[in-house]
Amino acid sequence: MKSGFSLDDLQLFHRLVQNGSLRAAADATGIPLATISRRLKILERDLGCRLLERSAHHFSLTDMGRHYYDQCGPLLDDLQSIADELETDQHELSGLLKITAPVNLSQQWLGQCFFDFMRAYPKIRLQLVLSNRYENLVEQQFDAAFRVGDLRDNSWIARHIWTTHLGFCASNHYLASAPAIDHPRDLLKHHLIVADPVDAWMLRNTDSNEIFSMTPQAYLRTSDIIVAMDAAAADLGITLVPDYYFSDPKHQHQQLQAVLPSWRGQERPVNLLYRDREVMSARLRAFIDFVLHWMEAHAPSAH
Repeated sequence: MKSGFSLDDLQLFHRLVQNGSLRAAADATGIPLATISRRLKILERDLGCRLLERSAHHFSLTDMGRHYYDQCGPLLDDLQSIADELETDQHELSGLLKITAPVNLSQQWLGQCFFDFMRAYPKIRLQLVLSNRYENLVEQQFDAAFRVGDLRDNSWIARHIWTTHLGFCASNHYLASAPAIDHPRDLLKHHLIVADPVDAWMLRNTDSNEIFSMTPQAYLRTSDIIVAMDAAAADLGITLVPDYYFSDPKHQHQQLQAVLPSWRGQERPVNLLYRDREVMSARLRAFIDFVLHWMEAHAPSAH
């Protein structure tokens, strides 16, 4: 027996036997009678045996045909059942999505998008991996990822959903007892709180478009934006963070005051990443569409 026989032809043979005749199989499958006859001959040649005794008006299984039908039938039924399950999984709005997103972004406002999505699609389950590190999207089998800043891996499709605007802030008490600040160069006289990964500060004046860059000498350096905000609120110095953290009344650090409001740090894009457009489950497509529409209505305003 050759090892390269067609599984499709074997499945067609199975359907033929189930239907009782070549004509009935042709009607059931929509495959022309001549094509069925030709494919059956090819299968018999590849298997090295005759499967059917057939004439113009009759056919019957040979002993080997009965053997193949009895042994392969359950396997083919299982394969079809698996295929049907996969088809259902890809097209129904149910099942699991594995998503990764930055911790602070999710805690501040993106988490609400996830919750609203689950209310809109109650049969879809989410596994959220919140991390400020660049998780390996392929190895960990993520369906989608949210990234802030420049993309390190351009093999996935990236949809720009928002842009963060960085601004300076400090507590009123710190500013009252510190030297005056009229220009970013005056920051050199102050305690600076640096929140990684924004290390080098690239600044632009929104009125004059003047550019000023500096590498801050950190009085405190932290990998967490919230800790930087807490330090600023504790009168320890000035920090540069996304301005929605301190300028929106609903956020916990609203007691902080904007510093050099006409100067902004380098804008950082927020992108939604997914692997491809062609092979996509219905639940992932629904998630992407929901996020894009949700962002238009709910994303924090730029100040």
